Amino acid sequence: MLSSMTSNLLMKGIYATIAYAFIMSITALAAKVVQQEIAVITLVFWQSVFCLLLLLPQQKGHWVPRSAFVWKIHFLRSVGGFTGFVFYYYALNHIPLVEASLLRSCAPLCVPFVVLIMHNIRIPTRRWLPIVIGFVGVIFIIQPTPTHVDIWHLIGFTSAIGLAFSMVTTRMLSKEVRSEETMTVYFAVSALLSLFVALIQNESLYVPLSLYVWIFVVAATLYAGMFLYTKAYTYAPASVVSPISYIGVVFSGVWGWLIWGHIPDIYAVLGMGCIFISILYSARLSRGG
Repeated sequence: MLSSMTSNLLMKGIYATIAYAFIMSITALAAKVVQQEIAVITLVFWQSVFCLLLLLPQQKGHWVPRSAFVWKIHFLRSVGGFTGFVFYYYALNHIPLVEASLLRSCAPLCVPFVVLIMHNIRIPTRRWLPIVIGFVGVIFIIQPTPTHVDIWHLIGFTSAIGLAFSMVTTRMLSKEVRSEETMTVYFAVSALLSLFVALIQNESLYVPLSLYVWIFVVAATLYAGMFLYTKAYTYAPASVVSPISYIGVVFSGVWGWLIWGHIPDIYAVLGMGCIFISILYSARLSRGG
């Protein structure tokens, strides 16, 4: 009976992960389309506002005093998530959708370094092999030469670093607060930060009426994706969710091919293979303890 329940939860986790990956590929698709007419920071502002409006009612009656430590982690998580999305969206404007998504999916490779910085926990020796394999994959995608490095590929990879900070701090917050509180604070900070950046850059927050449908798609799919992501980790361990979520890169590749005619070259395919192997290897190490 217990085994059957565990199996059912595992299958729910797998389905939730696949649904999350598909929905987030639609978020990236819609973001790439809408950014042809409005600034990145404008999109981040409005997606944050829309998601905040959805979440605030869910937090009614649940606000309680928090320690300075919890607010510090909230802030770090929010800045990490904000940075990850801004850099990801900038990368989407200049490199194929599949490559931007692939670089963002490198976040698990960056997590051990974030843990080292935040908690001073050294990276175990057995973890180095998948990390090296993963970064070989990144090099295949970026294809640096002694005279040239594509800045937009580096920006795409920087989005993975921001996401890694978000992943580590979200895990820390999960022991202290509701997931709805984490998301509400994140979107509130994201809205304020994007407003501040827009003022600094002298960017208008005006959006043509015809684009609000696209912005709604971005916000709604982002909200649904985060909900499914949380559910996936509730039903199944990270060792299962992490490799399966990589299917989102495949979905992004299909969108990029159908809409923009982007076909990954041999180096991108090799990079994709290396990164997938490294994530799968890391997941198995996690499962083994």
